[in-house]
Parts: sequence; structure tokens; C-alpha cells
Amino acid sequence: MFVGARGAGVTWSLAVLAAAVAAMCLSVVANAFNDYDDRAIDAIIHPDRPLPSGTLTPATALRVVVIGAIGGIAFSALARPVLAIVSIGVIGVMLAYGRIKSRWGIVGNATVAVLGSMPFLYGAWAAGRPLVGAALLVIASPLHFAREVAKDIDDIDGDRGRRRTLPIVVGVDLARAFQFAVACVFCGAWFAFMDRRWIALPAMVLALVAAVSRRPAIYKAAMAVAMIAYYVSPP
Repeated sequence: MFVGARGAGVTWSLAVLAAAVAAMCLSVVANAFNDYDDRAIDAIIHPDRPLPSGTLTPATALRVVVIGAIGGIAFSALARPVLAIVSIGVIGVMLAYGRIKSRWGIVGNATVAVLGSMPFLYGAWAAGRPLVGAALLVIASPLHFAREVAKDIDDIDGDRGRRRTLPIVVGVDLARAFQFAVACVFCGAWFAFMDRRWIALPAMVLALVAAVSRRPAIYKAAMAVAMIAYYVSPP
């Protein structure tokens, strides 16, 4: 969020702060509803998570979704009224994500990639320069996309028979090759849109390491390094 605002030339403002809170609320919606929707799958591959383990009830998860949605829309409106409309659309996509992924797995991956990159757009939009955020969204989405495919490879046993994810449809080897190609797209997008191209070289290396090492967690490190690089040296 603040990375997007920084790219727009604003370090801090009340509008940016409101947009940051909105993004956190929307993240709560996404995670809570995803846990609710995936509780049967998680019972197989992630039985220690709150819903399968019984720490939380499905009804509690849905209440969290409702509270997060209200907060996301309200704080978006405080940042920029138009962002409230955007947030309503974002919430609708989040709620439809489970059906999207069960039918068209790779479309679900792309959906999460875009949603996961939206905070950059929110930050820049709250600062009055949405086009800056759009460029960051284009750069960040492939990195999220590659990570989602990597996670599907890890979750193939739980997804089998329930979702048509890429590794289930085309096989693990082709899915890994696709994941590597998408990580390369992230590197190319940075070079295409950023002036200070080499500042993110460590992030690019981490992204490629994540793709070949089959460890999705490394993508998070790549994301963090890329955000730090952009924040300390914006265009």
C-alpha cells in the first residue's frame, strides 16, 4: 500500500492511511472466506488450520468476512469515494473465487495474482496517481501468479477431484515449467516499466530460485525484497 503511494510521490497522508486500512480489511475478507470455502480440502492437507482443527467455527469465519467487507468498503470511501466502488467489485470476485478455481484453476490463480497486487493500486490511487499503481500491479501480478501455481503443485493431493488446477490438468512437470516462465515474466515486466532496473536484481534472483527450488515461500521473500527496492528508490 505505502509502496504504491511512494511511487505516486506521497510518503504518508490520511487518504493513504485509510486505503491501507481498507486493504487490510479486504485481505481479512479474502483469507477468512478462503479458509471457509477450503475447509474440506484443508481437512486433508492442512488439518492444523483453524477451521479443520475446530479452533474456529465456519459461522465465525463468515462473521469475520462480513465485518471485513464493511470495513473495507468504508475505509475505501474515506480514501477516495471511487475506491469504495472498486472494493465492492473486489469483494464480489473474492466470494466467487472458489467456484472460479474449481472450474478453471488457472483463471483462479490469475484472479488471486491480481487481487494480491491491488494494494499497490490502492496506495497510488489514494495518492492521486492511479496509473502508477497500475504499472506496479502489472509488475507484481506475475510474481503472485507463479506463487499460486507453486502452491497448487504442493496441494495437488487435496485438490484432486475437487478442482481443475494447472498441475492436475497438465501434469506437475508442465506446471513447474509454466511457473518458471511466469517468474521470468515478472523480471521482464520490471525491466519494461521501471527506470532503475537493476535495483530489483536480488528480487529477480529470488523469484527464479523459488521457481526452480519448488519452495513457494521463497516467492514471499522475492516480493518483500522487490517492495523494499522500489520504496527506497522509486522512479
